Amino acid sequence: MKRKFNIIDLFAGCGGLSDGFKQAEKYNTVAVVEWEKYPCQTIKNRLTKKWKYKNAKDIVLNFDIQRTDELLNGWTNDEKYGDNIGLKKIVKSTCNEVDMIIGGPPCQAYSVAGRSGGNKMYDDYRNYLFESYLKVVNEFQPKLFVFENVPGILSARPGGVLIIDRITEDFKKAGYIICDNLKQNALINCSEYGVPQARKRIIIVGIRKDGFKENPQIALADFYKNILPKYKSKKTYTVENAISNLPKLNPLNTTKLASGKKFSHENAESIISSHSPRFHNARDINVFKKLAADI
Repeated sequence: MKRKFNIIDLFAGCGGLSDGFKQAEKYNTVAVVEWEKYPCQTIKNRLTKKWKYKNAKDIVLNFDIQRTDELLNGWTNDEKYGDNIGLKKIVKSTCNEVDMIIGGPPCQAYSVAGRSGGNKMYDDYRNYLFESYLKVVNEFQPKLFVFENVPGILSARPGGVLIIDRITEDFKKAGYIICDNLKQNALINCSEYGVPQARKRIIIVGIRKDGFKENPQIALADFYKNILPKYKSKKTYTVENAISNLPKLNPLNTTKLASGKKFSHENAESIISSHSPRFHNARDINVFKKLAADI
């Protein structure tokens, strides 16, 4: 029996990307990194209950990836993040080899919507979080990485330089090759792969060039043009398919205040965590009614 491939998930959010890899039944999650507390709790719960991990609390790292040296080597007595031995010791104690690193830095700074608000996104520190991702790749030298982001990453120009050119060049210096034409090859419409949303994403696969005798571009082209399309869904799923069975959220006659927050809807019948909409004022609700009536 072949061993499973060892992966580290960076910028994990609530763990959707690594959970997809787990569902393929060919991958072993070595470590997960996310700086938000509650998504980390979700990942720990999923790894423990669904995937039967006994060490989920040790391998899910609630930490700021920008503090990369500490992330790799460990930290102690941090007021917000507590203690952890760090990625290097986790890898050494569990598998000693990382086959793949996956994840996508926050997309807000790259998105076209984010850039519509003036120049603030040009100075956004999130433009350069890929550098922290790269440091982890440099440390563990996986066979390949998967880097996911919005299409806007192809046109974002913080500092007047295309960020995708910086990313490509920096990974090349680290010994990794990504495909030549990302817009043509790596732009994926997720609705074609079973995601109930018309969401487009750039999926960048980088391969370590010393692992291929032939030109790595040949392998990358084969992945995007021949292998990946085989997994397209036979039907398109909608948001309705995904969440129409959730309990209804009923509008209140008056705004409700609780824990310092405003609520415009109630959901007395549900115990589903976080199943509540953002606050809508009376005018918004009236507009939505007209939209629903197709006026």
